[in-house]
Amino acid sequence: MKKDFYSKLKLLTCLIPLLSVTFSCIEPLDFWQETQEGQLIIYGLFTDVDDKHVVNISTSAPLAFRPKSVSNAAVYLLTDGEDRISYSNKGNGVYELHGVKSVEGKSYALEVILNGVTYKSKFQEMPDAVGKDSLSYQVSYEPFRTFQNEYVFKVFAKSEIPETKDQLFLRWIVEEAHYWQLLWIPPGTPPPPPCFIFDVMDPSRVNLFDGTVTSSRQTEKLLAIRKFDNSFLFPYFVTVKQLSINREAFEYWQKINTVINNKGSLFDIPPAPVFGNIINTKNPDELVLGYFEVAKSSVSRFYVTSEISPIYLQPICDYIPGKPTNQYPAECLSCESRAAGRDWTITIPDWWIYD
Repeated sequence: MKKDFYSKLKLLTCLIPLLSVTFSCIEPLDFWQETQEGQLIIYGLFTDVDDKHVVNISTSAPLAFRPKSVSNAAVYLLTDGEDRISYSNKGNGVYELHGVKSVEGKSYALEVILNGVTYKSKFQEMPDAVGKDSLSYQVSYEPFRTFQNEYVFKVFAKSEIPETKDQLFLRWIVEEAHYWQLLWIPPGTPPPPPCFIFDVMDPSRVNLFDGTVTSSRQTEKLLAIRKFDNSFLFPYFVTVKQLSINREAFEYWQKINTVINNKGSLFDIPPAPVFGNIINTKNPDELVLGYFEVAKSSVSRFYVTSEISPIYLQPICDYIPGKPTNQYPAECLSCESRAAGRDWTITIPDWWIYD
């Protein structure tokens, strides 16, 4: 039981950054062997959406430490037509691809070259169908959720499932973005540009749908839950990405979900080792963690304002005459401090539109 507890803690230490906007890592867990420090972790997602496609590369760290980023790799998207498209290195283990998206009928794989060693994923075709989500939210009070009772914000999706001759497997990712205004000391100085902070809501929740076990053309799910905090002081956007994935990717996430939700009881089914689809081409016995997914995607988005908050949200960066700058919280002075390791920008996203 003690080993199970620490193994789960190790998984969540890695899974939470994996499910961040830039997708940092994924680590398998099993009851028979411990993940070793320094194992390579590669996670990537390639879709048919005109957006950046991200690959994250890191190595596993000791228990309860975040994985260590790997920033000296060469990363390529491979197609079945033998095209080889290079990802740009953004630093901190993040590699991005712009101006390319998946198309039906083509197969794609990932190639990573690190210290002279080549790692590749299996080739995959993008599924040909994806559902459509109608999003809603709920504000509720949940006693005993933590050591203190708290109000929470929940995101739901009612999804229309398309008719398709192929088996349909779906996964959902829920992302959040909030606006943050830094300290402005008037008069005479222009206001600093605002921060736009990005994260994943409820990162340890795995949302899946198996079209082989139901004939229903509709499903409703609670996709994410988070507590109220000052992220809701300003407009707060929720983006839901529904991904149509293949059976192998679905089974991979099923195993991750089993591991996260296993309570360690004698009556639980011990989760099998969670292997990915990336191998060392010269040494297939090397255990490479993570997964490369090729998915068809549909994106839905909504926003809320502070008016929905059931509690008073205290502004902490409002200027108070005579108060020294060093007495304000660090998050009032820089976007980087506010982001605390999350993605951020001062460039307003093109979809940041509200009344």
